[in-house]
Amino acid sequence: MKNNKKIALFGGSFDPVHTDHYNMAKACHEKLGFEEVWIIPTFLNPFKSSTKTSNNERLNLLNLIFENESYIKIDKFEMNNQRVTTTYETVLHFKKMYSNYDFSFVIGSDNLNRLEEWNNFDELINLVNFIVFERSDIYKKEIAKKYNLPIYHFENNYLSSTKIRELEDLKLLTPKINDYINYNLLYLDTRMKPFMDEQRYLHCLNVGQMAAKLAKLNNIDEQKAKVAGTLHDITKRWSEEKQISYLTKYEKSLLAEPKPVWHSYTGAFHLKNDWLIKDEEIISAVYNHTVGCEKMSTLDMIVFCADKISAERDYEDVEYYREECFKDLKLGFIKLLVNQYEAAIKTHGIEAIGDKLLKTYNFYVKGDK
Repeated sequence: MKNNKKIALFGGSFDPVHTDHYNMAKACHEKLGFEEVWIIPTFLNPFKSSTKTSNNERLNLLNLIFENESYIKIDKFEMNNQRVTTTYETVLHFKKMYSNYDFSFVIGSDNLNRLEEWNNFDELINLVNFIVFERSDIYKKEIAKKYNLPIYHFENNYLSSTKIRELEDLKLLTPKINDYINYNLLYLDTRMKPFMDEQRYLHCLNVGQMAAKLAKLNNIDEQKAKVAGTLHDITKRWSEEKQISYLTKYEKSLLAEPKPVWHSYTGAFHLKNDWLIKDEEIISAVYNHTVGCEKMSTLDMIVFCADKISAERDYEDVEYYREECFKDLKLGFIKLLVNQYEAAIKTHGIEAIGDKLLKTYNFYVKGDK
């Protein structure tokens, strides 16, 4: 008689999915002998008030991390319900749909702390076998003992979705997942918004939108421009002490530049080394968005201009500069550069405007090569 097909059901918010989720699923297949692992992203976790990203974004990330794993099936049962769906309901659904399959349900050991609070737990514990993976040393071992639940080990990086949303442990995250998160500007509510006031946050979003519009006109990747524009002021509200610390660590000579432009350099270093953004064009556009440089790329010019003509800007002649930038990006950039240079000299004197602004001005306006 043929044995029933062994299926591991693996539910969760996966917001975002990370390397430990991947390793747990892999262990189910390779070490525990499950023929398939069905990933079941929640619409909303019963113990959480909301998800941080859309269903589509979470599905895209799941499809990306498991794209080469033939034993994985991603099932949208809970998402399609458009409401909180309990594990009890999910298990009943699959057992009814596939009565000839042998199902188990995968959890991390951290779930043991509230396992008995799960809906219809007394029935659930007799309805399905639980596969418990040790996520940390701290969990209710007495619950595992009480219900005779074996604890399994896997290649554990001790990651959590919360930490990843907060930029922690990104070097342990699957690179393509991190790249997707960055390129699609996910988790700004935890990665950017808390570190600036509402006005600055709105400005950043506006610059991203403006950069995308300019990119479209100039045949540049719109999303790349949106990313660089949105993140251009990521360190604008950092303390002077933190700015100095970053510049000292990565490029000490930049301390000679005026303090108001430091954030463009620390922002680039922060995005490259903490966000792990690998796209050098994005990093360059953030680095050069305040005072520019000699031989600016088109994306550099786009973010430089978008910063100064974003939708909320209302200084005198801003509409003129918007029209010029949309008419001819390079000429618009040069006009904005001249305006900035003249304003800086008027306010601070030529001795205090910084070497980089002077070099940019001389290159583009005076024609120094």
